[in-house]
Amino acid sequence: MAERARRKVGVLISGRGSNMAALVEAARAADCPFEIAIVASDKPDAAGLAWASEQGIATFAQSPKGMPKAEYEARIDAALRSAGVELIALAGYMRLLSPAFVDRWGGRIVNIHPSLLPKYKGLDTHARAIAAGDAVAGCSVHLVTAELDAGTVLGQAEVTIEPGDTAEALAARVLVEEHRLYPRILAEFVRTMTDDPLARVRSLALGLPETSESNEDGQPSFTVADTPFARMTGDSALKVRSDDGWQTLSLAGDIDWTLVGDAIARGWELTAPPALLEAGGR
Repeated sequence: MAERARRKVGVLISGRGSNMAALVEAARAADCPFEIAIVASDKPDAAGLAWASEQGIATFAQSPKGMPKAEYEARIDAALRSAGVELIALAGYMRLLSPAFVDRWGGRIVNIHPSLLPKYKGLDTHARAIAAGDAVAGCSVHLVTAELDAGTVLGQAEVTIEPGDTAEALAARVLVEEHRLYPRILAEFVRTMTDDPLARVRSLALGLPETSESNEDGQPSFTVADTPFARMTGDSALKVRSDDGWQTLSLAGDIDWTLVGDAIARGWELTAPPALLEAGGR
């Protein structure tokens, strides 16, 4: 039996990227289902870029200074796609992604956050946990959505808050757990999406604005404004609305999920009502 191809992950960082390094180390294991295809940053002098380059990993840097956000993100997007990235992992990336970027990669961006979500979204999580008198703190791996730190939680690790703890001491202990949790949960997520194509299609489709799932002849169908733009078939295939009608994509064997994701997004664009597109679309 041919060895299953490992899924290509692009990692976004803004600094040292210690969680990025943990993912790189995990990817060296023979049974790891993912590989790090590229490390990209909004800071050309980010220490993590130099480390990744020393490991033989492709890197990309683009400062957003003086550049419209859409143009900056387009350049990051082009670099990720050129590297064949199928999934994005945020690892200390400090810029908020635009809703358009998140929707473009719907269901394919994960992040690690230093709190037990839904508690303490945003910054200063350790100080806030201590101030609240919590017994435990921790970290969460979650899907990224347009709303800050609000996506589905994929996994968590708890860390006891000790008497007299400072935010710095707690952060150091939580970081140790982050390095353990992120590679494990990312691997589980990749395996789930690989082994269950419908789950991945569902994640891609339902990540688009105002999309819902219905049932058409016993098969899942995805609609916007009550009009289908993608539907599963009974022969391990997906039909997606295209510029030339409907195209059929195979969901058997080694699937090109970047191609599938782009096709689903295009089908949505061709189906969504003008008012939704004018409001910003995907």
